[in-house]
Amino acid sequence: MPYTPKHKEQTRQRILQAAAKLFCSNGFDRVTLTQIMKKANMTHGAFYAHFSGKSSLYEAAMQFATSHGFWARDDKQTESKETHLKALVIRYLSWSKSDKEHPSPLEFLVTDAAHKEEKVRQAYQACFDNLVERLTEILQKRGAKEAKALAEETVVSLVGTVAIARSFAQPLQNDFLKRAQERIVSRLNSGLKVTN
Repeated sequence: MPYTPKHKEQTRQRILQAAAKLFCSNGFDRVTLTQIMKKANMTHGAFYAHFSGKSSLYEAAMQFATSHGFWARDDKQTESKETHLKALVIRYLSWSKSDKEHPSPLEFLVTDAAHKEEKVRQAYQACFDNLVERLTEILQKRGAKEAKALAEETVVSLVGTVAIARSFAQPLQNDFLKRAQERIVSRLNSGLKVTN
């Protein structure tokens, strides 16, 4: 008996969710299809029913991660503009928490930005562009005049901070993240105040 379209879509979503978490934690090269399918609690056969290979899964998983990240849920926020932006920065820089539900694809994938495989580089670039676009929209709603430039600066700062912080031992790591958080939030707030 063939599977229903609903079942096929649920299967695809399980694979994407597992892949997004693993790719966001380890990058393209350090994740295997076996690991992904084990995390999704599925067989390799199910993988090939949805994706042609690891690169096509990576591309779809990055789109999934971006569309399910916390910046994608901005419209439901009721906090003040400064409080909400601070919350976004804090959540992004809380990458070390194991219970993080929706990691950002850019947090750990700095090495994927210059990957030898074109499809991987393009997926990383699309993810970066998407996050900048989403943050630009948030900043525009809050009255920032130079929203795109501020969004690009913020995303680069967040990604760079996480990439560097991963190499630090505790308590240096926490101190570094706290200073970065204060600096990034201050810059965001000054970008809003100048234009209000």
